[in-house]
Amino acid sequence: MVIKVRADQRAEACIAVAAACADVYTGLSGRFPDEGLWRELAGAARDRAVWLQTARGGMEDDLVDYLENESMPFINVALERARALKKRLQDNDLTLEDALTMSLELEKSAVEGYFWDVMTVETQLDAIGRLKQLIEKGQANGRKILGFMTERGIAHKGFRPEIPSA
Repeated sequence: MVIKVRADQRAEACIAVAAACADVYTGLSGRFPDEGLWRELAGAARDRAVWLQTARGGMEDDLVDYLENESMPFINVALERARALKKRLQDNDLTLEDALTMSLELEKSAVEGYFWDVMTVETQLDAIGRLKQLIEKGQANGRKILGFMTERGIAHKGFRPEIPSA
């Protein structure tokens, strides 16, 4: 059964994911200052959040930290992964390899969340177009993290969000 979610709820959920990613990547840039990847990812995530806020009318209400709405479970997975990564960062219990692996999973879950959000959206072509762009940006971030891991010889399972590719 597909549960319909209002457009403002979808926008808020996606903004929350982008803001959580920006927060985590900003923290990782402080933990691993020699690696420019984190600053680049933080900037891209902040840009996504601002872009979404503008797309929804520029309202800058408080962002949700966690959505109790059962209709967006994939978005909640992304938020949960961001929280787990932030906790490991705060506990200073994070190697570069752990950070990269967890960041790759975070981007994967964000892309999956955006994809499934598109699949449950009402037939609003503008919303679908915006979310398609979010998916593409998340996939690009995943490829950046994956390339970074490959350059450093860090084992990975690749980047395959559970969505069909065009």
